[in-house]
Amino acid sequence: MGENSATGLSLFDLLAREWTLESGVVQTEFNHDDSAVVFRLASGKLALASTKDAESPKIRTRMELETGRTMIQPRKNPVAPLKSPEPEVRTDLPAVRFGAQGFAVADRDGAVQHVTAGGQVVSRLKPGTSAVTSVCGSATGHIIAVARQDRVEVCYTNDMQVLAQLTLGHPVTCQAVSPDGHSLAAWGNGTLSLIDLQNPSAAPQAIDCGGEITEISWHKSGSQLACASADKSFYVVNRATGTAQRVEGFPSPVRNTAFSDTGNALVTSGAFRLVGWDAGDLPENDQPGTPLTTGKPGFVVINAIAAHPERSLVATGYASGLVAVASIGGTEEMMLHQERDTEVRSLCWSKTGEHLAIGYASGKAALVTFPAQMFK
Repeated sequence: MGENSATGLSLFDLLAREWTLESGVVQTEFNHDDSAVVFRLASGKLALASTKDAESPKIRTRMELETGRTMIQPRKNPVAPLKSPEPEVRTDLPAVRFGAQGFAVADRDGAVQHVTAGGQVVSRLKPGTSAVTSVCGSATGHIIAVARQDRVEVCYTNDMQVLAQLTLGHPVTCQAVSPDGHSLAAWGNGTLSLIDLQNPSAAPQAIDCGGEITEISWHKSGSQLACASADKSFYVVNRATGTAQRVEGFPSPVRNTAFSDTGNALVTSGAFRLVGWDAGDLPENDQPGTPLTTGKPGFVVINAIAAHPERSLVATGYASGLVAVASIGGTEEMMLHQERDTEVRSLCWSKTGEHLAIGYASGKAALVTFPAQMFK
């Protein structure tokens, strides 16, 4: 899956832009049009990078006529610094997509701020009578959902017109919008509520789902969900049957789950190798489903994963600082980079899979750009 490098530099050196920030990176997220990526820090600060690069690896890739080898020339100029928007945000809530180019964050005063790709900040929702407990955005950035305890407000981002206002029978601390934007999953206190955004006045479907849910992933069909849990497990939710199957026994908290459309698989972090199942036969009714052997077993836990949006590949980040790219259902892996004395905290692919954003506990942030020839 790799290409030969030039001048003795590693492949990562030739493909990546790197920055060292003031505190650990806890989240990476691209905007909808792939023009920018945000790095959210443990300190509450944000850092923004443009995906545009005057010395992109695509520009520096050459083919030697004599040997036919593909070579990547080294960068000639220093990497441009990151932009640092002003507001300090809640350290326990994510940055989410807002519109085609921006992001939304909840600040420490309880307001929701819009951060543009250029780093400008615009207030969108004023503080409420209670604190924000969860925020999420749609994949396209056209809607945003903000929860304050048991109240959820869903708005269109272009004009902040209210799409839905609901009071649920439980507090909400984790949310996710379905890929088609038609449904909202809202979890809290052992209950997952599935809300029909096309008919928001209808009663939500409530499903018992325990654990300590920290992230929710939707299958593209909207029929199944996976809920990552801090109690070393995750849940497979079947919308048709209204049931949630707990999958336990992980050595570490499961921080990420992801459905790979191309690989027809569900994959998770939290184990000593990439854990996966055939998406057509997931664990349910105390049955194990069909597991997929992916990557190579080791002795270090995978902290973070990200499924490639267009290929049957998964980026994996380890507690040892290693980042690799694995093929779903096989043992083939590309070791992309080994960062010493730190751990990988966050991985995110851009919408096309051209860029991979990496965040480390040490405060290092990286944006890797892959030439088209890289994955064949």
